[in-house]
Amino acid sequence: MSETRNIERLSADAAMARARKNDLRRYPSPDRDGDRLYPLASPTVTPSFQIGADDTIFAIGSCFARNVEKALHAAGKRVLSREFELGDIGASLEDAANFFNKYSIHSVLNEIRWALERDTFPGADIIYETAPGRYCDPQLGMARLDYPLDQILAFRHRYLDAMAAVATADVIILTLGYVETWYDRKLGLYLNVVPPTQIIKAEPDRFEFRVLSYADIMASLEELYALLIKHRTKPLKMLVTVSPVPLLATFRDMDVLVANAYSKSVQRAALDEFVLGKPGVDYFPSYEFVALSNPTVAWSRGDYRHVSQDVINLIMSNVLTHYVEGAEGQAPDARGAISPDALLSSVRMMLKLGSFQEISDICATHRAIADADVEVLMIEATAARRLDQLDASYSALDKAHEIAPDRPDALERMIMLCRPLRRKADARSLLDQHAQTFPARSDFREKVTWL
Repeated sequence: MSETRNIERLSADAAMARARKNDLRRYPSPDRDGDRLYPLASPTVTPSFQIGADDTIFAIGSCFARNVEKALHAAGKRVLSREFELGDIGASLEDAANFFNKYSIHSVLNEIRWALERDTFPGADIIYETAPGRYCDPQLGMARLDYPLDQILAFRHRYLDAMAAVATADVIILTLGYVETWYDRKLGLYLNVVPPTQIIKAEPDRFEFRVLSYADIMASLEELYALLIKHRTKPLKMLVTVSPVPLLATFRDMDVLVANAYSKSVQRAALDEFVLGKPGVDYFPSYEFVALSNPTVAWSRGDYRHVSQDVINLIMSNVLTHYVEGAEGQAPDARGAISPDALLSSVRMMLKLGSFQEISDICATHRAIADADVEVLMIEATAARRLDQLDASYSALDKAHEIAPDRPDALERMIMLCRPLRRKADARSLLDQHAQTFPARSDFREKVTWL
């Protein structure tokens, strides 16, 4: 009988000893560590490397990788995958960064191989002509390319030049998206998106729909790793994750909910094995942050597909506080370190859930950060008002008005609070100040009839 392959093998004594030391081994319940799961899941990681203060970052993968880039850029990190010059064609496509979206591991592998080993690039063969003088590149999305072919190829090489920064970046972040893929049999090549319907109709036997298996994903991950090791001179520091963004629709003959569960779970399983024995390669649980959280706070616009920017900020704050040198591995929540962006994101989500006492508590815990952020103070004032803590609400509004005296909302709310607080004299003084600072807002002053 052949020996099975395990991703981990440990003696019973060693397993028991390790379990006794693991404070996070039990699944949370309402009365035990419940705040680690709801409203926002906060899975903990153990970094195997640190991101230096001056380290550069390159993010590649599905559309969630663009969210990662924006959050890291806003946090002051240099993100090489946002630094590109794609010429006139790139400029005409408005948000050229979207062309960095790679929805399957094969699409990622294609572009990085072509960028680092340019002689493997198929050239004009991957530029499909959809109408006379009109082209598209299914590796870069379905945008129309109404340019001469030589200009498109020059643009394509500019794009690969930008992709080649993956070899010089200090840190690589890879986000896996989907396993439903399309294959060009003529070129022997996986595509990034569905091929144009015109080409499918013209050559019906050329393309195949393929659903990747665990073995497909593992083989491509290992090929990508070998390619990076071959072309890098710096030690590889790499975070891998699965995008929480679900399938919009499926081409499989099944419920999209079932198809999406397979897509995410098979990639998640592959990454657990992929990181084994690879120094400097870690899995980061972006998928778990979103999938295990309260849907009310996890998704923006209530559409169940686009991750809330507040959640993205918290995820990336977690990355920074765990991985960036000097952060001492503290998680961005009320029990550890927190960034200003993470605090604002937290109180916004708590406000959505009506968790007013939690808002009060987290602001009190991080008083200095809260007192420096007018948006946090405004939310704290709302929470205190809902808790019938009128003095605390007034105090938060007073601080907000001091930070941003050119905003009328804090001052107007202070004036209205003076009535239940029985502070008519203060209200008159504030109303005079309002008239001087915001003379055009006479409609508000006319509503203050109780004075």
